[in-house]
Amino acid sequence: MSTASGYAAIIRSFKLDLEVSGLSKSTVSHYVRDVSRFLGWCESVSVSYNSVGSYREYLASISGLFSAKTIYEVQLALRKYIRFSYQEGMVSKDFSKTIKLMRYKVNPQPMYSIDEVKALLSACDVKTMLGTRDQAVIATLFETGIRVGELISMVVPDWDARLISVKGKKGVRQVPITSHALLRIDRYARKWRVTQGRLWRGKYGLLTESGVDQMIRRRCGQTGVYAKGVHAFRRASAANMKRMGMNDSDIMEIMGWEDVTMLRRYVSSVGLELAQTAYDRFDPGSVLRER
Repeated sequence: MSTASGYAAIIRSFKLDLEVSGLSKSTVSHYVRDVSRFLGWCESVSVSYNSVGSYREYLASISGLFSAKTIYEVQLALRKYIRFSYQEGMVSKDFSKTIKLMRYKVNPQPMYSIDEVKALLSACDVKTMLGTRDQAVIATLFETGIRVGELISMVVPDWDARLISVKGKKGVRQVPITSHALLRIDRYARKWRVTQGRLWRGKYGLLTESGVDQMIRRRCGQTGVYAKGVHAFRRASAANMKRMGMNDSDIMEIMGWEDVTMLRRYVSSVGLELAQTAYDRFDPGSVLRER
């Protein structure tokens, strides 16, 4: 597909608007790519990029070329661009909502089960320095759901408030953590003599994302747990919070999400389990047994 060559200034302004709005680099890149392709298509077929019809014709032209998920992401990018165009006075009306988002089935992503997390924690010998660190890392990943990049940005926790500060996609945020996880972090910090600055250390300095991944793979190999990657702890954490009965807004706050879409994606693999639990709890058939 061609890219827009005559709209460089518009694309530059759109990109800057996305960046200052706090979106991740990956999201900015995808939005800019998709909108550039749309503007390039407008040039190639000589249509206005300001009309609803042009957006619909473009989406129709690519509908058979990409998956439903990809089309959905293109629609999100175009919606964002239409709102930007309206704010900049390039169009007289915000018609972004006229682009109906395509529905698609979310493929469940792998996550660690509760038994697998327990096995990984048990495999860490807390009498050793590495065992103490690894157990604290695994507990933190599962109990907070933070990303691996946020994990390695951690500093010494606020012990009294039971909060950890992490640097995420949209800056520094605070995340609550349980006393059990703090106990493991405290044991690690004492054994490794970490009193300030970045928390997690390795044999040769600060722990890296690659170092965390290697550690998880090593522990999985020791226990026979299939290695699903570090991010699988984040999915497992969200699913467990939902399983325990936390409401969506609280889970989203802890996970650092602003939209419920990600939560639904993360818990899709345990959807039937959650529905079954709720069904048993409310017992719809109880009305037939009432006197």
